[in-house]
Amino acid sequence: MSKVYKRSSHLLYTIGICVFSMIMISSIVILNALDDCGLMYTSGTSLKKLLMDQAAYDYSIWALSDKDGNYNEEFMNEKGCNIGIIENDNGNLGDLDLNDSSTYIYRNFDQELPAQYYMTNVYTTDDSEFYLSEKLYDFLFVNGNEVYNYDIEEYQPKDIKGIGYDMVGQKAYVWDGENFIELNDTSYNYKASDEGGTYNTTNIYDRIWASQVPEDSNQHSFTAADDDKNQTSQEDDSSKEKNETNVVIEDEKIANEENSNEEKDNSIQSEEIKDEEDQMLPAESIITTSGDAKILYIDGKAYPALGDDNSGYILELYGAKSSGALSLSNVADLSDLHDQLGSEDLSVCTLDTVSSVMEYTMDSSYKQYTVITFPRADQSRDSFFVQAQRYLGIIPVLHVALPLLMVISGILVLVLSILLVIRAGNYDDHGRLSTDILADFPIEVTFVIFGCVESLAIAVIHYSAGYDYNTSQYGLVVIGIGLLIGIYAGILWAESIIINFKRKQLFRNTLCYKMLRAMARPLRRGIDSIKTVLASIKWGYRIAGMCLVIAFVEYMSIAVIDDKESLMLFWLLEKAVLAAIIIKVLKQYAKVKKAAVDMANGNMDVRVDTTKMLIDLEEHGQALNKIGNGLNTAVNERMKSERMKTELITNVSHDIKTPLTSVINYVDLLQKENFDNETARSYLEVLDRQAKRLKKLIEDLIEASKAASGSIKFNMESVNARVLLNQSVGEFEDRLQGSNITVVTQIPDRDVYVRADNRYLFRVLDNLMSNIVKYSQEGTRAYVELNEDGGMVRYTFKNISRDKLGISADELMERFVRGDMSRNTEGNGLGLSIARSLTESMGGKMELTVDGDLFKVDVTFPEVVKESVA
Repeated sequence: MSKVYKRSSHLLYTIGICVFSMIMISSIVILNALDDCGLMYTSGTSLKKLLMDQAAYDYSIWALSDKDGNYNEEFMNEKGCNIGIIENDNGNLGDLDLNDSSTYIYRNFDQELPAQYYMTNVYTTDDSEFYLSEKLYDFLFVNGNEVYNYDIEEYQPKDIKGIGYDMVGQKAYVWDGENFIELNDTSYNYKASDEGGTYNTTNIYDRIWASQVPEDSNQHSFTAADDDKNQTSQEDDSSKEKNETNVVIEDEKIANEENSNEEKDNSIQSEEIKDEEDQMLPAESIITTSGDAKILYIDGKAYPALGDDNSGYILELYGAKSSGALSLSNVADLSDLHDQLGSEDLSVCTLDTVSSVMEYTMDSSYKQYTVITFPRADQSRDSFFVQAQRYLGIIPVLHVALPLLMVISGILVLVLSILLVIRAGNYDDHGRLSTDILADFPIEVTFVIFGCVESLAIAVIHYSAGYDYNTSQYGLVVIGIGLLIGIYAGILWAESIIINFKRKQLFRNTLCYKMLRAMARPLRRGIDSIKTVLASIKWGYRIAGMCLVIAFVEYMSIAVIDDKESLMLFWLLEKAVLAAIIIKVLKQYAKVKKAAVDMANGNMDVRVDTTKMLIDLEEHGQALNKIGNGLNTAVNERMKSERMKTELITNVSHDIKTPLTSVINYVDLLQKENFDNETARSYLEVLDRQAKRLKKLIEDLIEASKAASGSIKFNMESVNARVLLNQSVGEFEDRLQGSNITVVTQIPDRDVYVRADNRYLFRVLDNLMSNIVKYSQEGTRAYVELNEDGGMVRYTFKNISRDKLGISADELMERFVRGDMSRNTEGNGLGLSIARSLTESMGGKMELTVDGDLFKVDVTFPEVVKESVA
């Protein structure tokens, strides 16, 4: 039952989310539709006016959609709407009599207009496209009553015959040979620049301006510009001006300075009069300029240039096909025409090239209609005005209901989503994480599946909303199915994400992670190879540095080549291949070198893997392998020989020990007899001493053989190093005094423990103390120390040798070697060798140092912590 309950709860959560999501989406869509129509935040009288105006507009669209027929007269009569259509240019009816039938191009009523009627303006062309609907408002994504006017502007190419700039209005104009045309703001930019005009653009405009110069013009010292109104005024008053010396000055100086100017500037006035007659210049705007100023001619009139080539400003031209910078010496100053250009309704053009423009002109079939509508008393139940009244009662309710419904459904969707998230991926009765089929797919795959399903749902919704609902009663059902599919797909995808998150594998269950993981292994091998090369080859960093320097030089050389893109790709590929080859060669060389170094350090078992190696390195590696095999063979032979020697010594020692024991026993028996012959007694003493010495030698030989062969069984335990050393020194106290040797000890007061065999460690210390007694200089001091150093316990024995040490420390450690290199002492040369073998077999280390006559031995064992000693 629990499983059924869990599954049913999951299904209920999913259904609830889908249902309330659809309610929330529908509320949002209708709210947006109301807002787009201006109905959401409008109420009262304003809402009524908006609805009635929309109804009148819809009737206007229906009527004008059939303007070449009878203006949909049957539809108007069916719906109960009176309509009248007036054709005008600007929407201003002026003094037209709206009750006069001649005012209309069409109307379906004869009575006078009522007190309340509705007036709308509609623009159409021959190519207008009408969308018609019998609904006043359609909030289900379907086009309502609309008219779309496409391409009402036409473009006409024209050559530039002159260009000017109005400094007052900050606008540029071009002269097409007949009229001024305003230049679109995106086609130019008046800006500061010290570089001047571009060469090509400057040459083009020098020729344009040169072609505009009148044939009878002279070198002017002034420029003039005026509008048509000033020209008319000048022509009306020309006879009067000529009789009064034909000199016109600025308005504020006419009355007061006329006589004085006649006397002072007689020659200038005469020249101005002549230029005025030749150029037909408007005298009211004559401006005196410097003699070097450039004069630009537009329609036979002279205009001053806006500046010179070094003015610090340019007019940047941005054409669709070509652009350039124009110096101000080629731009006419149209500031005096500011009022005229601003008052006229000029066409607008866009720069095509630096010397041509595209002028905007309206479609010749473009017309404006004023439509007057008002309802009849017998209008139908589905007329636009009745629908407007119906909406007037519904929309105020929607103002409150839709936001409330949207908020409540949104909260329910959020709560159900949280419950679904909590339930998704819960553990079942057996402690396993529940899952679904999508959760096992990579995240990117589920996202693509989700995107495809969502795209399909959106396509279904869009198609049904745009077309099917207009023609089929099942349109809303299809839209609902599309919404359900989209929402449910989103729920499944969200569940898969949540389950992966709870599994802690959100990133690991992605294709990117799997690809990176697949790439990580070869990448890690490559990095390890580089580390191996750099760590094994001392000059590896130098090689890397040299390669980088060479690559940088090559890159800088390629950078200056024109066609560097294709070459750069080839260069990158070549460097990648070369780097891989170098790393591979150095890695193989590192293997060979490492093997050689290991062999030099005594490891003869190392082998070089020559698989897939280069020929030379493979031969080198095979040679090292052969050397290792040869050395191993030689070492094995030597070890075999050593074992045979050891076995021989052991066997011979055992064979000698049996008769020697008999000799010692009989010597002992003879010594117990009472001999009167002193000579015989002295012989027995010598025989006894040498027999015991021979026994000691044989015992040492057997022990050395066992220590070297590793056949001694040690009883490892925690040994008190301090007590054992004190016992060893005490054993030799009498012999040390007999040799007049003073022992200086440095032993800690507290107990120090090492792990060793107590008996054999005492033997090591005994051999070293015996060595001091045998070989120390009489009357000297010997030093015996016990120290702790970094977790290690060190025994140190130091003494001054009686004889000259003409031998190295390593040779002294060999068997049967003595420091005096003679046979006149009781030693046999096995003491140090036995001590080292026993020390190393117990896990310690023994080091011997010879410095002149100073003889020093260090025996080191790991320290055992006191608390761990049981």
